[in-house]
Amino acid sequence: MSSSYVPSPPTEAPVEIPRAVLRLLALVDITTAGRRVLDELMYLSDPEAGTAAISQNEMCAELGASKPTVNRGFKELRECGLAWSLEDGLYQLHPLLTGGKVSSPVMPIPEIKAAEPERFTEQRRARYAAQVANLAAAG
Repeated sequence: MSSSYVPSPPTEAPVEIPRAVLRLLALVDITTAGRRVLDELMYLSDPEAGTAAISQNEMCAELGASKPTVNRGFKELRECGLAWSLEDGLYQLHPLLTGGKVSSPVMPIPEIKAAEPERFTEQRRARYAAQVANLAAAG
């Protein structure tokens, strides 16, 4: 049985992200699924704690995406340091995305894994070449 309930944001206040952080986000190599999950987490973020409360099923319903797609998005965000799970259905966004807000002042904060601007295009080309090679090998 799936739930059609989707949580509302804790406030209607705008989410403000500095330009330097937007530049950093542009250099984090995540899929569209990862970016959609991140956008939803930011929409739902609590401005006091930098957390977002949403279950996997709720995220699937909100994005119209499958569980594997949503899981991949959450995994990418965790691996690159943009967001991580605190407990089932509660996620911490990196303090750069929340104006420094975190749920616990003693929480370890991961480094965001972003490409160097000069190498980003090179990394994308190498990834594309690997994907094409995999398709050729499978076909």
